[in-house]
Amino acid sequence: MAVRVLNVSMEQNNATMDETLTEYLRAVDNTDDSIDGAARLTHIQNGAGVWQTDDGEGLDEEPDEYRVECSCGEKVGNWGDATRHVEEDH
Repeated sequence: MAVRVLNVSMEQNNATMDETLTEYLRAVDNTDDSIDGAARLTHIQNGAGVWQTDDGEGLDEEPDEYRVECSCGEKVGNWGDATRHVEEDH
């Protein structure tokens, strides 16, 4: 029987498993064809550092504006600032 060992640094592990980014999208900004109208999309970072949509759901109410929330509670107004926040602060 073969045993596989996975070596992951703590830094890589934290960046890929702990932080999620959640986008709150108005209906006009939602590009997810599986959700009609306003949506909340959760993104996780894979082992290659690429953000992927983990899940999403429709929202009953339209958000006032686009925003991204980090799992740590930080809220920002655009995707670029959100990903920089994760890279620099986590």
